[in-house]
Amino acid sequence: MEIFEFEIPAHTTRREWAVYVIIATSRENSKKILYVGKVGDNRAGCNPIISRIGNHFSHNKIHSQMRNKIIDPINYDYRILYSTFGEYIEENQFNFRDKVNELERKLNIYIQENLKNSKTITFLNPYKGIGVSKKKLNERFELLTEQERENR
Repeated sequence: MEIFEFEIPAHTTRREWAVYVIIATSRENSKKILYVGKVGDNRAGCNPIISRIGNHFSHNKIHSQMRNKIIDPINYDYRILYSTFGEYIEENQFNFRDKVNELERKLNIYIQENLKNSKTITFLNPYKGIGVSKKKLNERFELLTEQERENR
């Protein structure tokens, strides 16, 4: 019988808005797969980052984007990078939800720009931005401060 261990830092249990990157590294050839996501549902609510990441590996297809997209997820080791953007407060959920959606898009685009020529990294969910009106782009632009747009 084997005994396994992993640690869960206290900060991962906070109920905060966040964007994250999951880096899956193949145990066979060290190739990497990236996934960009956010904490904060498009309908209502916001779970702690540890809950969201755990759901990526559940057998519920609605929540398990990593398991759905990676063949044999048990053949990878995972690293999570994330940043939070404030405590979830129900009264402010729609304003923050839109802002976090935009932060997720910006992170996604930034990663795409920096992975263009990589032969060892696969990006699972690149943002395409197809069919977005100028009006919508301007509305999204206004969601972030200049500092938030420049911090990468």
